[in-house]
Amino acid sequence: MTMDKRVIRWKLNEIMAQKRVRNKDLAEGIGITETSVYRLRKTDTMPRMSPERLNDICQFLDCQPGDLLIYIPDNDAEMAEKNQQKLSKRIATTKHQLPETDEEVTEDIAA
Repeated sequence: MTMDKRVIRWKLNEIMAQKRVRNKDLAEGIGITETSVYRLRKTDTMPRMSPERLNDICQFLDCQPGDLLIYIPDNDAEMAEKNQQKLSKRIATTKHQLPETDEEVTEDIAA
């Protein structure tokens, strides 16, 4: 009998994109380097970190730890990875289409 390997996926990248938080802002907000934020953001698996660091991230992003994690059974991991790649492309595309400032939103509404 074989046991399925379980995967806990880390969603910091998605949460930061949804909230439009830059690496620099999170780094300054929780007292770490931008490089560290970049590494935390680019990993798909739950990184090792202290409870204090997780608390700082959740406090800064105004989210729950569960918002940053998703459980994926091993047999679903490959499909989830493909879906994640599609989602990342959509987020990147949407980010370029969204207005960057309130003035642009006002201009869009006025037009």
